[in-house]
Amino acid sequence: MEKAGRKQREDFAMTETKYIFPKQMQSVAALVFIAVLIVLLLILTVMVHMRNRKLKSTLEEQIAERRLLDKICADFTAVYYVELNTGFFEILHMNDGTNAKKMNLKQCDNFNYAADQYAVQYLYGKERQEFKEWISTGHLKEQLSRKERITYHYRSKPNPNQHEFFEAQAIKIYQDEKHFFALVGFRHIDDIMEKETTIQNQLRQALDETRLSNEIISAIAKSYCSIYRIDVQKDFFEEVSNDSEIHKLTGNRGCASEKLYQLCDTMVAPEYRPLIRPFLDVSTLSARLKTEECISTEYRMCDGSWHRMLFTVKKRDESGNVTHVLCTVRSISDSKRREEDLNFAAEAAKREAEMKTRFLATMSHDIRTPLNGIIGMVNMGNQYADDPQMQQKIREKAMESLKYLVSLVNDVLDMNKLQSGDLKDQQLLFDLTMVLRELNQIYDERAAKKGIRYEIDWKNGTYSHIALVGNPVYLGRILSNVMDNAIKFSQAGSVITVWVKEETLDDGRAFFTFYCKDQGVGMSEDFIAHAFDMFSQESKTSRSRYEGTGLGLAITKQLVDRMDGSIELKSEVGVGTTVIVKIPFKIDTQDKNSNLSDKPVSLDDYSVEGMRALVV
Repeated sequence: MEKAGRKQREDFAMTETKYIFPKQMQSVAALVFIAVLIVLLLILTVMVHMRNRKLKSTLEEQIAERRLLDKICADFTAVYYVELNTGFFEILHMNDGTNAKKMNLKQCDNFNYAADQYAVQYLYGKERQEFKEWISTGHLKEQLSRKERITYHYRSKPNPNQHEFFEAQAIKIYQDEKHFFALVGFRHIDDIMEKETTIQNQLRQALDETRLSNEIISAIAKSYCSIYRIDVQKDFFEEVSNDSEIHKLTGNRGCASEKLYQLCDTMVAPEYRPLIRPFLDVSTLSARLKTEECISTEYRMCDGSWHRMLFTVKKRDESGNVTHVLCTVRSISDSKRREEDLNFAAEAAKREAEMKTRFLATMSHDIRTPLNGIIGMVNMGNQYADDPQMQQKIREKAMESLKYLVSLVNDVLDMNKLQSGDLKDQQLLFDLTMVLRELNQIYDERAAKKGIRYEIDWKNGTYSHIALVGNPVYLGRILSNVMDNAIKFSQAGSVITVWVKEETLDDGRAFFTFYCKDQGVGMSEDFIAHAFDMFSQESKTSRSRYEGTGLGLAITKQLVDRMDGSIELKSEVGVGTTVIVKIPFKIDTQDKNSNLSDKPVSLDDYSVEGMRALVV
């Protein structure tokens, strides 16, 4: 009977255990599920917040971009954004009263077809084919692969505004293996053509008939740095007007080829001389002007200024061969600066687009990875419902993924607030020793878990003031990010050394230099140049080998800048990295004798308005 009773009790205990474990597992699964829901809710809240801010920022950017576009397009009657590989285009700007306005371009999805239709309807027969060849996406792509900007002049049937002379400009915006984007703009140059024609006619009349007074000639010459009359057949020049410095070099008259080459070799920037010398070849001028009335080129001088040289036909013989030309030179530095401003705006837009694309790709990967890990842990938990040890490991792994998600969200929020200017600096009295003590304790433990020796270099580290005025939370976040990286990229058995040095100034301030030296993987010189960029990684495999958001150093740099400090990286691949952070603080001179270390001051005692992530 006693044996039978004992057997019955054992069977009952086993039955009870059988039903207890599933209940425990259901509780764990429920907790994990709730945790996931909380994380998803947190992420959704963050995303909604970021989306609202992004919408506001996007609206502001669009308004700014529209203003910039309006300024850029002020001189253009129409501007198109064209993808040269596919021919797809978008109308960015178009004035009323243009011929293109009459065409239903919104129904057209190919730039070549739209250009052909425009040429057929509004260009004269002899210029139609030339225009179609120049404006074709294939020609634009070929030319813009070698140049940043190309131009073309043509004449069309007068539009309702009575404009008929136009200049087409194509500017390369962005190019990669798949895409080739360009801006194609059109502006009327009737006024310019009229002005140039008037000036050239006045010059011809003045020089041919010699009846214009020197006063009129001087007035016209004000628009130019130099004016020469060149006999092409005799290779001889006469100075009409000139800059005093250039006059010393060329004189009043002489051999045209000799003086032009001398001018080029002396005053033109070296990199432009091989391009300009063929243009100055007097022996080929007649052939080059066979069907043209003028030819021009642009170049940069040694002093950095930009000039345009123009050869204009002055006289032809009975056979139509050019015998005399006018050579005029004028400064175009102002127009070049406007051109550079436009190129800068285009480059800025390209960089912004690349940053947005990179941000979205990185965030989608970083969020999806821990979520997939949590899902995998939950599924694994269902498979090992009766294994308490496995359940504990699963909970630990799930918690690691949740902590990483929280870290990611905090980093993104911090970076967002830093860039938007929402953070408010606080100048507080704090104990430097207490801040460093807390940090050293935390990172000594973290290093030990990874098998890394964490050392404080008391020999090199010296400072005499502990009562400082500044932002201790910013300081803690900076040093935490630095030491997090040191531990992350160091292997077991290596050493991390930290120390502090003070440089006291006469104005009641002191510079504190914080050093963190590791024996980790190190960085290449090329990477150090952009180590503080968002989501920067030494290699494509870094993100998979070393967990992190790629925002740590970017946040650190912005915080250091806000504190009027500096940060420097000294590193060698395979040897290690030394991070040097230098920050100024005010010294508490009113309470020199106070022993702040006797007061239990913690970083948690300070409010950090706008900061989601604290030091630890």
